[in-house]
Amino acid sequence: MITMQVVIFDNKSNSENNSSYYTNPDNSDENESGADFLIRILKYLETPQYLRKALFPMHSSLRFVGLLPPLDAPHHLRKHEWGPFREGVTLKERAPNSSGTLVDVGLNKNFVIDQVLNPGTRVTVAMGTDRNLDADSVRQIVSSSKPREEANTYWGYRVRYASNISSVFRECPYKGGYDHLIGTSEHGSVTKSSDLVIPTFRHLLIAFGGLAGLEECIEEDMNLKVKDASEIFHSYLNTCPHQGSRTIRTEEAIFISLQYFQEPISRALEKI
Repeated sequence: MITMQVVIFDNKSNSENNSSYYTNPDNSDENESGADFLIRILKYLETPQYLRKALFPMHSSLRFVGLLPPLDAPHHLRKHEWGPFREGVTLKERAPNSSGTLVDVGLNKNFVIDQVLNPGTRVTVAMGTDRNLDADSVRQIVSSSKPREEANTYWGYRVRYASNISSVFRECPYKGGYDHLIGTSEHGSVTKSSDLVIPTFRHLLIAFGGLAGLEECIEEDMNLKVKDASEIFHSYLNTCPHQGSRTIRTEEAIFISLQYFQEPISRALEKI
């Protein structure tokens, strides 16, 4: 199962982190940038519904978020659903007769974990094999990658901010960086999805530009000495040929392109 990270990058010539989402401690909406807005919305949608009130203070950017379609991902469990793992948030209340921490995992009762953590921390909890949710046994905190590794279950995505496109590559959290880079643009080459060959990879990056495309992002980034997009990416593709309209919104291009890449990526993963 693929792990997924969404990187939101600005068109800036420097490499400083200018996103107020990370530098504004009171979480106010004053001078919130477009990148801040996207990051907040993406993080909110990825979070299970029962955790949102605890993890997201009221904010004007979230005023109409209820109109967006829900992800309904596997980790967005309902109260009546059992799962070997659940996302939870640590509480201020102390566990009775225990030195551990109480965690709200979206059920009718809270559970104890054997670690002491600050309140308001999001955690992934292993619920054990006993489907009796009334059992008082202590639950264990595990890595958020555990559901994917043990149960081959998609467990959401992470969001990262980059001040420019060069920071997307330079600040890659994976050891060795991205081993295959794909750029998308109306100026890219046209290849049928069935004919596209993606080599085996560990960390694949698919990049989308804004209204002016990746070309402008590359041109304005002073950290990039190479200005030809085809020299930066291993593949530079037009995933939306014959579009008809003058432009396609980035959010539209993403949905179209993810469907386009589904088969080639599946073929590449079969070779691993």
